[in-house]
Amino acid sequence: MASPPSDLRVLVRRLASTPADQLPRLCPVLVGHVLRCGEPLSASDAGKGKDKGAETPMLVHKLRTHITTLLTGRNASGRFAAVCLIKAVVDVGGWESLRAADPWVRGLISVAQKIDPLPSKELAVITLTKIYMLLQGYPTLIREMATPTLPSFVTACLQLVKSPSTPTSVIETVASSLSKLVMLYPTTLRPFAGQIKTALRTYVAPTTSDSVVVPHALRESSRRLFILLSYTAPKNGSSDEWVKSIKAAILDCHATADQIFRGVVESWESSTGYRPRPIRNELDPSGGGDSVDEFPSWEGIQSGSQRLVGLLEFLAEYLDNPTKAPVTVPVGELLDLTTRLTLVTPPSPSSEETMQTNPSISRDEKADLWTVLPDIHTAVLRLHGSAIRRLADSALPLSTDITDHTVRVLSFHRTNPAVREKVYNLASPLLTLAGPTLPRLTVDSLTPLIRQVCHDILLSAGHLDDAPKPTLPVEKAKQTVQGNADAFLSTPSATPASLFSPLPASLLASAATLLPLFLSHLPQPHLSPDIRSLVDRTAILSSNKEAMLASVLQPYKDSRGRYYPSILPFLVQKFGTSKEVEVVRSNLVRAGRYAQLNTDEYDPSANLDDLLADRQLRGEEAADEEMGDAGEQSDVVAVVEKEKRVVVSSWGTTITNGTVQEAMEVDDDTPAEVNPFAVTVKETETAVVTKKRAASPLKRKSSGGLEVGEETKVKRVAVAVAAAAAAAAAVAVDTKKVEEENSDSDDEGSVQIDMSLDDEDDEDEEEDDE
Repeated sequence: MASPPSDLRVLVRRLASTPADQLPRLCPVLVGHVLRCGEPLSASDAGKGKDKGAETPMLVHKLRTHITTLLTGRNASGRFAAVCLIKAVVDVGGWESLRAADPWVRGLISVAQKIDPLPSKELAVITLTKIYMLLQGYPTLIREMATPTLPSFVTACLQLVKSPSTPTSVIETVASSLSKLVMLYPTTLRPFAGQIKTALRTYVAPTTSDSVVVPHALRESSRRLFILLSYTAPKNGSSDEWVKSIKAAILDCHATADQIFRGVVESWESSTGYRPRPIRNELDPSGGGDSVDEFPSWEGIQSGSQRLVGLLEFLAEYLDNPTKAPVTVPVGELLDLTTRLTLVTPPSPSSEETMQTNPSISRDEKADLWTVLPDIHTAVLRLHGSAIRRLADSALPLSTDITDHTVRVLSFHRTNPAVREKVYNLASPLLTLAGPTLPRLTVDSLTPLIRQVCHDILLSAGHLDDAPKPTLPVEKAKQTVQGNADAFLSTPSATPASLFSPLPASLLASAATLLPLFLSHLPQPHLSPDIRSLVDRTAILSSNKEAMLASVLQPYKDSRGRYYPSILPFLVQKFGTSKEVEVVRSNLVRAGRYAQLNTDEYDPSANLDDLLADRQLRGEEAADEEMGDAGEQSDVVAVVEKEKRVVVSSWGTTITNGTVQEAMEVDDDTPAEVNPFAVTVKETETAVVTKKRAASPLKRKSSGGLEVGEETKVKRVAVAVAAAAAAAAAVAVDTKKVEEENSDSDDEGSVQIDMSLDDEDDEDEEEDDE
């Protein structure tokens, strides 16, 4: 058998030689040795009978014995070290270590119940939770270890929660542990469901009226455990228990809202049959009670708003956590509650909507209500987000109402960055779900949201400054005895106010994520031209790649059918090396090349295959028209018939009637100069010069084998040759001198043309012309 690892040998030696009081300091080292001994700790003991002298099983047995001795000893430091070692052994030991952990489980429960230090108790709870979770999959071990010991463990946990000296961090650990075990052992924990609810109800929706400050982590863990206790319902009653609990939480929200909203006259009418409770205006707003089924009592607007926010977050947890069986979500009750809460808005001088207040309520209470509304509306937005995530596509019928709530909250709390961030986080999944199906009126209502998103992005990018504060007039400032000296400045400060209060990074990230959705998930014909241009400008200035791609792929077409310019050049300039940008650019360039055939009927959103098919069809129609017009070219104005030979050199020059001319247009009325290097050849073909009415150039070759463009070129050259022949008689050129100059020029690098000339024929032709 292989020799044992050195870590196992060193671990056993240190446990045997180190005093118990010094073990806590060595725990990191000892745990490191255990984590490297996973193979011998998880090995089977079947071969121990064949090889009784094997050292590895003997060392493993000694390690377990030392741990058990420390766990059952009287030294608290030794028990703490034993708990640490048990957690490490269970993590790497597998089934062999779990099978031998029965005495450890009972010892850990006794540690949680004894008067040990709180770190030892907390670590014992974590270790026991790990053991119970690892026992899943081994029915025999569950029956032998988990079922007998779980009641004692839950009792020890409840004692820790109820103890007034237990810190909130330990209570949070206990709540998290029970949340994991209640889904694995619902039947065993069923008798303790009522006790757990009573012990943790204080931490679900705490207020400032409570005697303890509850951290955020404890709130979340308590709410999760409170909701998962529906698993302990008998038989198939978990769904009914879940629905009953969430409806009770909704009624608590309405009862709390009745108290804190008594300063305003609500225009809301319940669609689910809820009737507000009568309110006594002479007393301060209060709620809750001392009953087992009620949340702790509270008093005052601030405490009431905290209770309402906690209950709304509690409802969101109901939708975020899993259920044991399919449940029926009370969507109508939830939407009725959120509608009521969002209809109560603070007074705003810039808005026409104003709340009617209750004159019997003091002004101070109303002022407190306006200050707590942002927190309440933020909790409402979070509840909407949880509903969209849980219902998924089934939330599509609720999209219009949720959109109205979101825009209303933003319009009254646009100066609050926390509210804007929640609005952006909710608008992203909302547009992804229902953006293409939104009607024009709903899209028009999103205009404040689109403007606010663009404003935040441009402001953070430095392309938009906050509006400067107005300064006092100079005459009025002089009359003020005690005033601000800065009021006498003629120009406001050039430093924008945004530099002193930068926007949070999370807010900017949410805005950048939402910006492309305005282009890709909203019907573009429903957007106004100024809004579309604002979004495009924001995408360019902020270098938002996703938004620029969405703008290019979603061209804007106004009501008159005109397409607005694309921002593709800016996209290529900023992200030219991107693969997706190159794919978009290459395809749009190909589509644009074919679109030039008929600009009036070009549709950027058309398919490239459709454009190619249309191009081929138009080419065939043009060919048919060309064949039909071929017989109508008899309207000849002037005909110049002359036998000639035309030779076109490879350099673009034309040799006609012994004259070398450049391929350029020649005016018929201007006499051409005589070329001294004229080459005379015999003319064998006839050129006909015609003047036609303006028409589109043909694309096919003529019957003579020349293109239409070349034919026109030959006609122009023929006219020039005729004029040159008429003027040749008046010019006396020494033939010998011409030949010498010609030979000299050829020596200088010109190309010589070896041709046989017929001088006699040329002279006869000249006499005939005269």
